Amino acid sequence: MPELPEVETIRREITRRIVGKFFASVEIRVPKMVSPPVARFASLIRGKKILAIGRHAKMLTLSLSGKKFLVFHLKMTGQLVFVPQYGKTVSGGHPIPNVGVLPNKFSHVIFHFRDGSTLYFNDQRKFGWVKLVDDGGLEKMFAPLGVEPLSKDFSWEKFSALVHRYPNRMIKQVITDNALMVGVGNIYADESCFCARVRPTRRARSLRLADVKKLYRCIPRVLKFAIGKKGTTSDAYRRPDGRDGNMLAYLKVYGRKGKPCRRCKTPIVKTVVGQRGTHYCPRCQR
Repeated sequence: MPELPEVETIRREITRRIVGKFFASVEIRVPKMVSPPVARFASLIRGKKILAIGRHAKMLTLSLSGKKFLVFHLKMTGQLVFVPQYGKTVSGGHPIPNVGVLPNKFSHVIFHFRDGSTLYFNDQRKFGWVKLVDDGGLEKMFAPLGVEPLSKDFSWEKFSALVHRYPNRMIKQVITDNALMVGVGNIYADESCFCARVRPTRRARSLRLADVKKLYRCIPRVLKFAIGKKGTTSDAYRRPDGRDGNMLAYLKVYGRKGKPCRRCKTPIVKTVVGQRGTHYCPRCQR
């Protein structure tokens, strides 16, 4: 699943393509992937203008005229493909073979703009979704979610409190719990723990104050660095220009089982935390 840096990269690169466009119509081939129901969704979106594109956690939020918001979650295999009336097609998210042939069997929601361009929401596994909501709906959608590490709300006091809320959990379970903190998935949890020299299997109660402070600084640092590298392409993410994200070459532990630690040359270990493959250096991380 694309994590915060990958979704932020998609947001930045697709913004200049579709902001300012007006929706003409929408084709909904898989009704369960949209909300509200098909007829109302299509009626409400017709004629709306895209004013801006934001991001909250791993969701893309399109601000529309009429105080509406179109929220996309790509989940595991979602992909957005923009086809202009003239020019180059761009796509971001999970790579799907033969994307040039559109619509295809994975094209489940198709947005048509007034200028003749088209935005396809493709998804091989149909886990992704798109919801059209108003201010209240957006607030309700985000209310159960924790703090985002790149927001102004990510204070030391809040982070310290969430680390200690579940003292018996492993620290990786804490920082990947969306009810506590959003946007940090498998890749960047491992990388943040390495940055802080904290083993991801440590129980939260065992962390010293210095450990928690290091992790507090490392999480946003790692995310910002990954955004600067346009995200990580391991097997299921492409930038909207079709190229890979550049972060893979800079990963310190994730996906590097058995390879030498970039600090100390000790082989990287892989274990499982909360059903997630988890990587760390047994020497550098304590």
